[in-house]
Amino acid sequence: MQNKGVIRLFAIVFALACLYQLSFTYMASSVESDAAEFANGDYAKEQHYLDSMKSEKVYDIFLDEFTYADVKEREINLGLDLRGGMNVILEVQVKDILIELANKSQNPVFLASLTRADEKAKDSQEDYLTNFFNAFEEVKAEQKVSLNLSDPKVFGTKDLNDKLGFNAKDEDVKAEIRDQVNASVENTYTVLRARIDQFGVVQPNIQRLENGGRILVELPGVKDPDRVKKLLQSTAELEFWNLYDGYELAGFLSAAIDKIGYKQSADTLGDAGLPGGEDTDLDFSSVDDIVDSNAIADGDSTSVAGDSAIAEVDSAQGANTYSPFLKVFYPNLDQEQRFQPGPIVGLAAVKDTAKVNEYLRDPKVRALLKGEQRYVRFMWTAIPTEGGYLYLLAAKGNREGTAALSGDVVTDARQDFEQNNSAVVSMTMNAIGTAKWAKITKEASSQEPKKSVAVVLDNYVYSFPTVQGEIPSGSTQITGNFTVQEAQDLANKLKAGKLPVAARIIQSEIVGPSLGQEAINASLWSFVVALGFVMLYMIFYYSGAGIASDIALIVNMFFIFGVLASLGAVLTLPGIAGIILTIGMAVDANVLIFERIREELAEGKGLKLAIKDGYGNAYSSIIDANVTTFLTGVILYLFGTGPIRGFATTLIIGILTSLFCAIFITRLIFEARMARKKVVAFSTKITKNAFNSTTIDFIGKRKIAYAISLIVIVAGIASLTTRGLNYGVDFVGGRTYQVRFDQPVNPGDIAVKLGDQFINEEGNKVVPEVKTIGQDNQVVITTKYKIDETGIEVTEEIKSKLYAGVKDFYGTPLTAEEFFSESGNSEYGVMSERQVGPTIADDIKKSAVWAILFSLIVIFFYIYIRFSKWQFSLGAVAAAFHDVLIVLSIFSLLYGIVPFSLEIDQAFIAAVLTVIGYSLNDTVVVFDRIREYFAKHTKRKELNLIVNEALNSTLSRTVNTSLTTFFVLLIIFLFGGESIRGFMFAMLIGIVVGTYSSLFIASPLMLDTSRKALKEERE
Repeated sequence: MQNKGVIRLFAIVFALACLYQLSFTYMASSVESDAAEFANGDYAKEQHYLDSMKSEKVYDIFLDEFTYADVKEREINLGLDLRGGMNVILEVQVKDILIELANKSQNPVFLASLTRADEKAKDSQEDYLTNFFNAFEEVKAEQKVSLNLSDPKVFGTKDLNDKLGFNAKDEDVKAEIRDQVNASVENTYTVLRARIDQFGVVQPNIQRLENGGRILVELPGVKDPDRVKKLLQSTAELEFWNLYDGYELAGFLSAAIDKIGYKQSADTLGDAGLPGGEDTDLDFSSVDDIVDSNAIADGDSTSVAGDSAIAEVDSAQGANTYSPFLKVFYPNLDQEQRFQPGPIVGLAAVKDTAKVNEYLRDPKVRALLKGEQRYVRFMWTAIPTEGGYLYLLAAKGNREGTAALSGDVVTDARQDFEQNNSAVVSMTMNAIGTAKWAKITKEASSQEPKKSVAVVLDNYVYSFPTVQGEIPSGSTQITGNFTVQEAQDLANKLKAGKLPVAARIIQSEIVGPSLGQEAINASLWSFVVALGFVMLYMIFYYSGAGIASDIALIVNMFFIFGVLASLGAVLTLPGIAGIILTIGMAVDANVLIFERIREELAEGKGLKLAIKDGYGNAYSSIIDANVTTFLTGVILYLFGTGPIRGFATTLIIGILTSLFCAIFITRLIFEARMARKKVVAFSTKITKNAFNSTTIDFIGKRKIAYAISLIVIVAGIASLTTRGLNYGVDFVGGRTYQVRFDQPVNPGDIAVKLGDQFINEEGNKVVPEVKTIGQDNQVVITTKYKIDETGIEVTEEIKSKLYAGVKDFYGTPLTAEEFFSESGNSEYGVMSERQVGPTIADDIKKSAVWAILFSLIVIFFYIYIRFSKWQFSLGAVAAAFHDVLIVLSIFSLLYGIVPFSLEIDQAFIAAVLTVIGYSLNDTVVVFDRIREYFAKHTKRKELNLIVNEALNSTLSRTVNTSLTTFFVLLIIFLFGGESIRGFMFAMLIGIVVGTYSSLFIASPLMLDTSRKALKEERE
């Protein structure tokens, strides 16, 4: 083998890199084990322990140190179905934005256009704004009305006219409205990012989706899903607040430190025996550096607190070195214990802000504020410093708790440049805002030192410039050492802040931690059993070569998990299924190589030459087979979302690592044994001559196969047209709840009871679908009650009716809180819930269809390029399409009959695409051998005989690969848990049908369509 040293070096380096990445998962698990042991079953105590460890150094490696928070960020990221938590897709209500921009216009054309845009959104792939503009043109034409978007009855408000002028072109108005909407969506995204920090979630994920105003939020391990939903859907407000200087709060801080002092020391972590609570003096000089390097100000303040105020804080600190308050909060003092200039009161680590808030909101502490400071409102900056700290600012309040100025007065904001080419933000206000702003800026700039004004969005401060002088015009320039991106972001916040943008949940999934742990246990068990089965079978069939294959398989698993950890990929339950499927498919490359080597040995070649030629002859089949599956995985990743992407990710990684291990790791093992003059066996006595003399007439039996397939497909089509398919909420929308009881229940009785609760506005019962899942004490309830409505009130109403309908089915009564598992540890009640709006359900359905069609098109062209004949492409794609039809037919025929769910959901689409990939894998291997035999045999030999010989020669590989993969999937089907049983059933059908079609459909069809062309070539 050439470049043996390079390959060995690469394998060692790759293994070390994977070991390094996986070591963080081990260290995180070690800390969590200590927490569980310390808590002894007390969930709150365990979480308290882990919170205390976030900033503690727990891992030293390569002269680098990592805290518990660091190792958690680098560990393998478990998905919601394994860890518990919630996944939501929110959609910014563009309709509300348009209504505000039109100043709540009652124009009939405008209102009719909104209604039609709502209807279009259900069936269209376009964003809401495009649908509205199209609807506006249609309604105008139907009503024969001449109306422009810039008309005062529509969007021609004073703000728009000031910006674009009177009678602006529709295209200019559309561009401006689109800018406003995009700014609002970006604003909502920024607000959500800031809100997520409140939830105390490790490894949260938030991202804007490509489709218009949709935002994905994933919060693993979140403890209170209902609270999170409310916070995510509440409307953010832009405000301007006057700020105190830090020194003005010195007296209050002194009294607060003294008040909290020793009286609460018993609650500190140190006294509780937890790590991180040792009593140590605070080094304010180190905090000094943090503040100096990150301070934000637009002018220098020249004066600080008087000596008496400083003496108060200094005295309080000296007397309360061990104050729990000073363990989490650092006053903004210099090295001489004097308040630094500006409005910063102090700072705290992001993780400690909740504790600081708790202290500052304590009524006894709050009572220490005197005079106008009684109305002070403490606020944190929105963006952490590089060190992970937030600044605390004190805003001047009033009896009503209102800001000095609200954001609805801002008419425009944009990123601009000063004369020295530094980025600034230019802002303009309406007449009312201009007058108030002049008063605010005059008051702030006339004081000594000059005061600051905070730009506040959703109670977080995004900028707090010092006011240098009165601004009478309403046109303001905000400076602050911004980068261009930071200035653009602030401009977006100011521009969009005047719009009351609401984000509504259109898809959500909540998985309780108990269900997540059950999924982990089931997956781990099925993984071990599947791996053990494959390893034993390979040794049974291939003897010593099977051991080499097993070593490569173990290395492959190690590589897969290492790559997952390094990429920060999310490991989901379908992802684990993808890894276990990779076990079966990884065997395929080894089987291809070993079968080729056995053929070379049968021809009388020596071991060394047989191994060399066996690897060389197998490369073409291995590459073609894996590329087709790889392409299917890529398409699945591009079109899928959430857990399905997790499945695609592990499948793609598994294909790449299994290729490397099968081709190079086993070769290195064989070369090492031969270098030591040791024998490598490729069969046992039982399997030595297996499949050597098979002479099955596949081509002769093709018409029988065609007839069997036709019968099944016709029966399936009949079932599809009459019974249809059991579509899940992914495709039809709705809400589904997995509910577990403490005794066996009858699904029909539950459906009747809930029908009495779910009554629509017309007075009709909306009876939900209730199905048993797994044991007879667990059901899945799917309801379309108020499917088109979203919002906190609707969700609360449905959950209330759900509880009222099922509570009587419990032997031991559960409260509503226990039923919805708000503690996160309930054994019964709602184990998981899912919501999919009708719009996103339509998008999922269309994406699924396109994913399947696109995969077939891509594979058609790939096979055409590789085999240079369209007949090969036709045979392969027709066989794959045949397999999809068979799977759909069986799902239609059997749903409601078999004792497990056969829902058509995103997981089913993943299964179908995997079936396509597997079918093509099998077919390409067979085609590769047929091509080889066409080139090898004489022109006089019958075409039927050539194809039959090729099929029989690959039969050993076909049976071994299909058998190992089938049994691996069967093990997952039996032990992997209820949530993926339907998914695995589709895969099992696909393996059987895919093997059948590669032998009896793809090859015969290819031959039947190419006889004429082949005969002409042979003449």
